[in-house]
Amino acid sequence: MRRLTLLALLLSAVGGLAAEPLLTLISPDKTVVLSVDDFRALPHTDLTATDPHSKEPHKYTGVLVRDLLAKVDAPLGEKLRGKALQTAVIVRSKDGYGILFALAEFDDAFSDRMLMLADGEDGQPLPANAAPLRLIAPGDKRAARWARMVTALEVVRPGATP
Repeated sequence: MRRLTLLALLLSAVGGLAAEPLLTLISPDKTVVLSVDDFRALPHTDLTATDPHSKEPHKYTGVLVRDLLAKVDAPLGEKLRGKALQTAVIVRSKDGYGILFALAEFDDAFSDRMLMLADGEDGQPLPANAAPLRLIAPGDKRAARWARMVTALEVVRPGATP
């Protein structure tokens, strides 16, 4: 009986573990951690773009970065003016790669370009060398900002004083 009780406790502890994080959204005021299920539940968009590495068109499925940044209260829309225009976003990958964008690049009042974190390509999950998420940056002439293995978006204010 004692073994069954121990086994039941162990199973309930394992079942209570939080899902492994897929994406961490960080801002000076707030951090949000999304699991795979959280990300899948977000509104997805399809985007056809030519991969600058392979020079082949692909249909990507994912979440617009601006929608993700809104979850950590990034100053978008009417709030993106004045000192807020000094705000940047660092896209971080699990291999240590990082890219800095101006926050305005994600705001549809400044640009019609859709920047997306994709979790699918051509109707399939991302390949292992790009998973868990890939930043799709259509319109870039160089492939350097098409980040693979994205695990975090960090909103920073380089011009901010403490």
